[in-house]
Amino acid sequence: MSSKFVSHNNQIVSKDSPILYASNRSFCYGDGFFESIRITDNEMPFLQHHFNRIVETAKILEMQLPNDFSIDIIRHNVKSLIEKNEIDKEGKVRINIYRNEGGLYAPENNTSSYIIDVMPLNNQKNGFELNSKGFKVDIFQKIKKPCNILSGVKSCNSLLYVLAGKYKLDNDLDDAVILNEKLNVCEFSGSNLFISINGVLYTPSISEGCVNGVMRNIIIDMAKTLRINVYEIELKPNDLIRADEIFMTNAVNGIQWIGAYKAKRFFNKVSKNLIDALNKFASEQKALLIEN
Repeated sequence: MSSKFVSHNNQIVSKDSPILYASNRSFCYGDGFFESIRITDNEMPFLQHHFNRIVETAKILEMQLPNDFSIDIIRHNVKSLIEKNEIDKEGKVRINIYRNEGGLYAPENNTSSYIIDVMPLNNQKNGFELNSKGFKVDIFQKIKKPCNILSGVKSCNSLLYVLAGKYKLDNDLDDAVILNEKLNVCEFSGSNLFISINGVLYTPSISEGCVNGVMRNIIIDMAKTLRINVYEIELKPNDLIRADEIFMTNAVNGIQWIGAYKAKRFFNKVSKNLIDALNKFASEQKALLIEN
């Protein structure tokens, strides 16, 4: 089930409305970025984290956010779209921000527009849920991800992830591991990557080219409060074989565990503990939002 209404620059319109021109810079040049946010029990518990990343990404891309773009505006639009799209408690938000029309590669101005889309998550009940069956993954070898300041941005130019997704489908996998230009482990096609060895967590550092994921950072901070050591390092493909557990994190699904990589099979003890803690933390954040 998809949504029927979106918000374009703070105006609720039908999703079928012709709101973009053929000269749209996101369409022509990938000149934009997006943010995915989880709705759970009709609230966005980690909205502040996402808004901070939006502001930081706009700075990196030298893009001026609209004057009316704020946390309050996002919440207002999302609540309106939850009602218009008849979403029952669990859903996801996608915010697309793009530089306004004008110019070729060199833009004529740095102003921007935004589209907020709110979609249901019909397969989710209440809160983050761990997948019951471990995912099967392998390495996508065809293209390596560069390591630079743009690597951590969720850009509208997502061809690397599109081809990794196609590789996943063509090879009957649940996801694909992306390597960086140094042939180190970078991330999954739509998630950050963690491994556990002897109860210690390891994840590629941001300098390795992975997306600077909101859920990644939440899990790192949360693990430390649980007295689980976390190291942001270089990971080699062989480290995936050495791991006791592998799991992925993203803002919409929280934590999902890996059951098989090549001939190795994995368990999910750490993943289970972390997702319980994640739901508790999300509930605390929702309570703060309701109080305010």
